[in-house]
Amino acid sequence: MTEIRERRGVFGEAVDAYEAARPGYPDQLVTDVIEFARLDGAPVLEVGAGTGKASVAFARRGLALTCVEADARMAAVLARTCEGYPNTSIVVSGFEQWRPPADRFGLLFSAQAWHWIDPASRWSLAFEALRPGAAIALFWNRFSVADPAQHAALTDVHARHGAADLAPATLGEPASPDDDPSAHWPEPDVSADGRFQDFETRTYSTAHTFTGARYADLLASISAYRLLPEAQRTPLLTDIAHTVDALPTPFTLTTHPLLHLARTRTP
Repeated sequence: MTEIRERRGVFGEAVDAYEAARPGYPDQLVTDVIEFARLDGAPVLEVGAGTGKASVAFARRGLALTCVEADARMAAVLARTCEGYPNTSIVVSGFEQWRPPADRFGLLFSAQAWHWIDPASRWSLAFEALRPGAAIALFWNRFSVADPAQHAALTDVHARHGAADLAPATLGEPASPDDDPSAHWPEPDVSADGRFQDFETRTYSTAHTFTGARYADLLASISAYRLLPEAQRTPLLTDIAHTVDALPTPFTLTTHPLLHLARTRTP
């Protein structure tokens, strides 16, 4: 848990890069989550809201949304992002320290953040916050670069700077025919927990064109890059930005959101 706290705390160091460069999530994903949840007016909880990349997509649907975000720097940007949505409230707290109100939620969602919640308590905390039959939706953006020349050029840059092991984080790796997204439902412990059911996994895909500066900012907002010594990280990101801008064709990064859905069991 100490390591989780330390690593999830690095995002506030790059809050501007995070907000500027991180892609959001497809409208269809948001629609699918809401339809699965069958809210019927029930309030919604977001865990690890960050700067609001997912928050605003749900807030604009008119939902009564409570966003829990542990980092005050991220929460400050989140407040600006959601300023025009009066049904949205923000709580600056770790999810582990926060306690839900008596009126429990019809949906808990977490975008790119659930793995930062204490594995020993996260499922119990989620269950306590949700009504019987309520939904939980966990989703992550995975990245890939389909163009072989672009992939190779950026792989080489990582290798030059001693960071070859980080390249798959945003360049992706060749898919295996045996890959089954449903096999990666967040942690086997939830299946053994017994308090959740109706598991589903859905995938999406969206292509984005990035400049060198934006791609460097995206990498700067990823924890594995933030944990590099500055003397290594800065020249690596500078080289990456220059390489992207020198490519003969526009640099395209594809996001592959992976959505996991479940419900709490009813008595």
